[in-house]
Amino acid sequence: RNETIDAFTQGGRPEDAEQERLELTIIEQYLPEQLGREELEALVEEAIARTGASSVQDTGKVIGLVMQQAKGRADGKVISQIVREKLS
Repeated sequence: RNETIDAFTQGGRPEDAEQERLELTIIEQYLPEQLGREELEALVEEAIARTGASSVQDTGKVIGLVMQQAKGRADGKVISQIVREKLS
């Protein structure tokens, strides 16, 4: 939904972007509570230790493990960003 909102905004379609925002607000009420950044960083650090990851090449292994542990309570894009920061 966020990507769609960005696309509509950049495409000069503010009314469609606003509709997407409204729908996103409704959908978020039914989603599990998202993990905070600190909680995600702790999961990433634990996953790095468990997998023995030492470089950006190990990103996939770490992300896979964190996604299993987060169980839908975190955005994959955020997890990927944190993993890349920690492995850089």
